Amino acid sequence: MESSHEFIKKKSTLLALVVSTLFLAAYLPVLQILVRLWLASEEYSHAFLTLPIIFFIVWRKRPVLADQPVRNSTVGLVLLVICVPIYLFALMTKVNTVIELSMYVTIIGSIMYLAGVTAVKELITPLILLLMLIPVPNQLYIKLTFPLQLKVSQISEVVVRTFGVPIFREGNVMNLPYKSFEVVEACSGLRSVISMLTLSVIAGYFMLKKFASKVILFVAAVPTAIIVNVIRVVTLILMWHYVRLDLTKGTWHKVTGLLIFLIALLILFLLMKVLNAWETKSKSS
Repeated sequence: MESSHEFIKKKSTLLALVVSTLFLAAYLPVLQILVRLWLASEEYSHAFLTLPIIFFIVWRKRPVLADQPVRNSTVGLVLLVICVPIYLFALMTKVNTVIELSMYVTIIGSIMYLAGVTAVKELITPLILLLMLIPVPNQLYIKLTFPLQLKVSQISEVVVRTFGVPIFREGNVMNLPYKSFEVVEACSGLRSVISMLTLSVIAGYFMLKKFASKVILFVAAVPTAIIVNVIRVVTLILMWHYVRLDLTKGTWHKVTGLLIFLIALLILFLLMKVLNAWETKSKSS
């Protein structure tokens, strides 16, 4: 005779399939919006690499989730009830950010209702990665970009001056005797910040054990992105000043961008090795 525990498990599985089907049917417009945004945005083009990793992490968590006792959360049901009218209103008003966030909260609410709060804790990493794939609203993006552009410009000016290069900065424009360089949005560091933060979460999940180590790696992604963009701006200016090589366009510009990204990866990798050594030392002591 089938035990009550097995019956509850089968019932929860069936309910999960029903909820998943309803979710896909209801939120198909959101998924289409997100795919279009990811295809059109260089900042979020990594989404197509991040999504398979999210699914892989969730798949790995299956045994852990299966062993958990099924504890439906009424909080999850409340979240679902609240999100439905918000989602419908956002669809009618075409407010993309609210549409996307309502879908995200619906996912959390569904997990809580079907499997309990513990399941949300177990899936915290893929949930964070999914949240980071929701594009920053344009107004906020602009407000974040300008201060970063200015900071990269200021630091780059100081570094360039140490090489004895005559330079005059006006806001984000770096003026040399025969050429001017503008620190545009692509060189502000925000694009790199988004990519580095995502990468730090993934690397931390697979390579680090301690929560503190993961937080340090995550926080370090921001200064790392700024540093590598300063390196990029300084390199562009110095290469023009000394050898008259213009790296701001064409193939050289793409090659420079790739090399700068590799430098960022190297910095994060070295930091991760340090954190790994710290974890090993802490464990042995």
